[in-house]
Amino acid sequence: MGARLITIPISHFCEKARWALDRAAVDYVEQPHLQLIHVFFARRAGGGMTVPVLVTDAGQVLAESSDILRWADTLVEPGRRLYPEGELGVEARSLEARLDDGFGPDGRLWMYHETLPVVADLGRWALAGVPRWERGVFRVGGPVLHWAISRHLKIDAAAADAALERIDAVFDEIAARLRDGRRFLLGERFTAADLAFSALAAPVLLPDRYGSPLPPPEAMPASPAREVQRLRAHPAGQFAQRMYATERGPTPDRRA
Repeated sequence: MGARLITIPISHFCEKARWALDRAAVDYVEQPHLQLIHVFFARRAGGGMTVPVLVTDAGQVLAESSDILRWADTLVEPGRRLYPEGELGVEARSLEARLDDGFGPDGRLWMYHETLPVVADLGRWALAGVPRWERGVFRVGGPVLHWAISRHLKIDAAAADAALERIDAVFDEIAARLRDGRRFLLGERFTAADLAFSALAAPVLLPDRYGSPLPPPEAMPASPAREVQRLRAHPAGQFAQRMYATERGPTPDRRA
């Protein structure tokens, strides 16, 4: 049957998983779903409330993006692994975990705050690959979706402003790491830290080669579009875009 990856197509945590699976040349089918509806399919696959959920061809269920990265890494030759042996692997795991816990949720909160009020205009990207009946739910239930996501994630203007401040701080921290001219965050080798930062920066960069279509900045409202352009010009934003250009590779359409 092959592996199955249950996703929300625009989710940056799902992009983390897609990137690792594509890099390891895993044969899988992506099954994308609309926000909130995804919970039913995640649980039915053996996961919890969140995606990504990977069901391997052997029936193993992995319900965290970091677990999917570690599983995919077992299929890659040692010299290309995201978690190298020794101290470098420990550092990669540590930085990935910090980004997962703070930077990832902050980017999601900020982008939802900026786009949920105009989500109907962004359906072309938000619905990429989801089943037809879910598109119908989106068309008639957009206001309910807006309310439910905002309530669940505690989204308001103050929270979004605070999230953007923390995003700026992470960008500055990443830029400081790169100031000595190193190619990657932990030196001269691509690791899970580079993949995690680049994937989780997607809500504020809207990068090319993302594993699901993203709106260009010009399709966004003026205020978030300005922030995207500002962060794209930041040294950390330039680094993430370089990772997409040089390390992301082809992104074949694997959607069911």
